[in-house]
Amino acid sequence: MCPDLWTIFDFFGWLRTNEQSIAIWLEGIALVAIFFLELKEYRRQGRDKKEQREEWVKQMAIMQSQADAAKANAEAAKLGAQAVLNSERAWIEITLGPATQPDYQDDAQSVSSGLFECSIQIENKGKTIAYIESVQIGEDTTTGIIPEEPVKSFTQSFRSLLGSGQKQTVRQFNADSGFTDGQDIVNGTSIGILRVIVKYRDIVDASILHQASAVYLFKKSLENEPERISTLSDYK
Repeated sequence: MCPDLWTIFDFFGWLRTNEQSIAIWLEGIALVAIFFLELKEYRRQGRDKKEQREEWVKQMAIMQSQADAAKANAEAAKLGAQAVLNSERAWIEITLGPATQPDYQDDAQSVSSGLFECSIQIENKGKTIAYIESVQIGEDTTTGIIPEEPVKSFTQSFRSLLGSGQKQTVRQFNADSGFTDGQDIVNGTSIGILRVIVKYRDIVDASILHQASAVYLFKKSLENEPERISTLSDYK
């Protein structure tokens, strides 16, 4: 027999002898190949998921940008509409004017005490008619923090109309009768507070109750005109 045939027979004999070992090796090689194939697929899927996530983030950013723009446009439209309403509505301004005496007051009563006195006036600075509901006037003294609301006050109902540009006197004020402890104000141990609060509506939107307030302070004098505190006065 040819030597090559013997070699072939020996190889097949070796295969039969080592069949189990060869099977294990082949199985191992197959498992390694499968592992690398799965690893490659996992990496590919990871790249796809990363790209999908980045695309999702971009889409969310675009949607958020559109939502922000829509919100900004809505706020701008709301502010524009409110600006139009504010330009047309009634606005009440509170001022202190010269004191006036009733026609029926006799000469004996008209003698001035020499202390500050004035008329409290309201004026409609807006373009439409104001419906004045009430005027609250507080006359207080304090030795420390100024209260946010008047402690001693009275409210007068008006239920009257005030046209654009019209002015109305709502009350007379006299520092002599307004503060019971006026001497403490003169001595500087307390501060006198004159607070005026006007509540009104306008024909632009009668459902809204507006408010104008003004705060005046008397410091170490009841003769001089009080100081108006702009930070405590407001318009709503």
